[in-house]
Amino acid sequence: MKRLLKISNNTTLVLCVISIAGLIFTNVFFIMLRNMIIEMGDVESFMDKFSVPVASVYIIFTLFHLSALLTLILQLNFFKRDNFLRSFLFFTGITSLMMLFGDSALSSDISKEYVFGLPDEFYILFLSQALHFVFYVLMIVLLVSTGKSVGKEKEEIVLKDDSIFINAQYIGILSGASGLILVSVFSFMYSTLYPLPLWAAKAGIIITSLIAVIPYVLIVFYWFIIKLKERTGEWYDEKQYQDITKASLVTLIASIIVMTAVFLIQYYVSEFDFITLTWFPFYIFLVLLLFSSSTLYFSKRAAN
Repeated sequence: MKRLLKISNNTTLVLCVISIAGLIFTNVFFIMLRNMIIEMGDVESFMDKFSVPVASVYIIFTLFHLSALLTLILQLNFFKRDNFLRSFLFFTGITSLMMLFGDSALSSDISKEYVFGLPDEFYILFLSQALHFVFYVLMIVLLVSTGKSVGKEKEEIVLKDDSIFINAQYIGILSGASGLILVSVFSFMYSTLYPLPLWAAKAGIIITSLIAVIPYVLIVFYWFIIKLKERTGEWYDEKQYQDITKASLVTLIASIIVMTAVFLIQYYVSEFDFITLTWFPFYIFLVLLLFSSSTLYFSKRAAN
């Protein structure tokens, strides 16, 4: 495991450095494309000229993301202590990987809509580039900080799934919080600033929800795969069982209170009618946030 992790760390670090250089290239390309659209230049010829280099860079991006996620999974198994940065990078890495495919779709839309002026997709595209940058930089921080630890002969190895259990709660908090924010912002923009057809709004909510929830689904699936070799009654130790039991009760009570408040606000304030369209993903992310944060709280409180 140690040798495999060292190889994975080094490979990911090299790909990360290359990807940062590639990210600089793609951002320069998108800025030049934006300026060319504003200046009404020959956009089609410009995009044809850079299509192959940009596609090649995105292949490198994809390889780096896959290598980074493999490294994070190996680290989750290797290190006994839970680590919020590792959990944050797992969440951000999966989101960033999905956004790579979103970049392709956005670029395609831009190439079709530039004749009508500067497409709004540029704002989302640059936001996506910022997410990539954050992931790349923090991944280097993690790889450098854990490089020496991996090389230590007496480094603690995971004997139980405690670290994965705790890291899953971190990721659940990140998924729940980001899902609530994304769904709320998207719904607000749909109802006020940027009206969309109903089918487009529904599609946007589904895509937004998937981006936020998939990291949590994957970490839970990974935890489930690990547990398949054990009997169902051994999936949780006594402490974990008590933590999730108390967290479930807190989640039930708190979610009822919050959703009651949401219902009353919607009933008396017409501006909140958009919740009719988004109440289900809102509820799912609320429950996920409450359950994960409560489980983490009880786990950490008992540990202290």
